[in-house]
Amino acid sequence: MVAPLAKSAEPAGPAAEATASETALRLLRRDIVSGALKPGNKLKLRILKERYGIGGSPMREALAQLTAQGLVHQLSQKGFRVPPLSAAHLMDITHSRQLVEIEAVKLAIEHADAAWEDDIVASFHLLERMFHRLRGATARPDVHELESRHQRFHRALLAACPLRSVREFCDQLYVQATRYRLLLRRFALTREVVVAEHRILMRAVLSRNKVAAAKALKAHILNTADMLQGELARQSAGAPARRKTAGASSRSPDRVTRQGQRRQRRRTR
Repeated sequence: MVAPLAKSAEPAGPAAEATASETALRLLRRDIVSGALKPGNKLKLRILKERYGIGGSPMREALAQLTAQGLVHQLSQKGFRVPPLSAAHLMDITHSRQLVEIEAVKLAIEHADAAWEDDIVASFHLLERMFHRLRGATARPDVHELESRHQRFHRALLAACPLRSVREFCDQLYVQATRYRLLLRRFALTREVVVAEHRILMRAVLSRNKVAAAKALKAHILNTADMLQGELARQSAGAPARRKTAGASSRSPDRVTRQGQRRQRRRTR
């Protein structure tokens, strides 16, 4: 059982309640996505209030927002629950991301400027530097920092899209996909492969070729989903998760990526 967070004084008033709701939303989202609150677990208001030191009203508001974002299930007369993992839901997220993010990146390319390019390159280098820092490290990586850099890169690709609602929906789908990646993270790609895949994606988008960018983004989203589906099937069958170290793969990053792209071409024929 995770120890409750330290309680802080909650000043009265609408502003304080809004701040408490934002804090509850951030902490609940973090713990659901990371798996600290496990799939299928009931989210009892009394326990959540004790765990986070936040009152009932802002906690209910946070749960309602997370329900709208698909990270919490509200059951009739049975309260709230963390959604379970399922292959059907994973593929729903995957295909939705492919549809929406591809349109968003096309719009981003149409409205792009030099600042958009600079932010993509900067966010890629921050992600790459994190992986280089992890090479040979014995300590476990800071998952939250790594995911923050990863999300920054994917946001940067779509940042020039002028439709705010589309960008926000892409964010929601990305966070749902992240939960699957973190909870099934024993599936493995080497660090070199991960960096290579993101470099290919960056170059395709920066080429401002809509067809190439859409193809690279669609393949990137599907490659991850394919591996997650395999890991989900193994865990459902009770098989041990596969592990690989950073240097365990004999396949080159480009070869792995090309194989994923060939699978995508076969699926779309």
